[in-house]
Amino acid sequence: MSTPTPITPLQSFVNLSALLTGIDASKLAPSVDPKNIKQVYFDYALKQAGAAFEQLLSIFNANSSKPPAEIANIIFNQSGTDICFLARSVMLMWYLGSWYAPGALQKAGTNTPPPDSVVISAAAYTQGWSWNVAQAHPMGYSNFQFGYWASNPPLLSDFVGDAGK
Repeated sequence: MSTPTPITPLQSFVNLSALLTGIDASKLAPSVDPKNIKQVYFDYALKQAGAAFEQLLSIFNANSSKPPAEIANIIFNQSGTDICFLARSVMLMWYLGSWYAPGALQKAGTNTPPPDSVVISAAAYTQGWSWNVAQAHPMGYSNFQFGYWASNPPLLSDFVGDAGK
């Protein structure tokens, strides 16, 4: 009988991100991944949030066997505002390729302008999941073959969801 391979912090981050974004982990971290954006995001969040990021991963790992809605409730409602807004920053990072400081998100209200953000990298910008959800691509960049515009766009289910589960 073999011992299960321990989950790495990066794998934990991808699984947490799948829960937060609603995008299957296999799509966030495909087996062929030349841009390795998951590592870029992991490193950036760790650099920006340090101990709070490690705490977020620890909370996720400690509760990963629970149903997704229960894990989300623990993260957003029971773990304090620092963790709640860090989780929001992680979601925005995956969708927009930008970092919104958790403290700035916490201070933002309905009658205030959006908080400042930092585009993590050119690759992060082009790989933001908002483009896939919109079934679009950033100006001047596309993963599709020449002439793709002559056909209907791929289905939204090709980009998000649970990979046929």
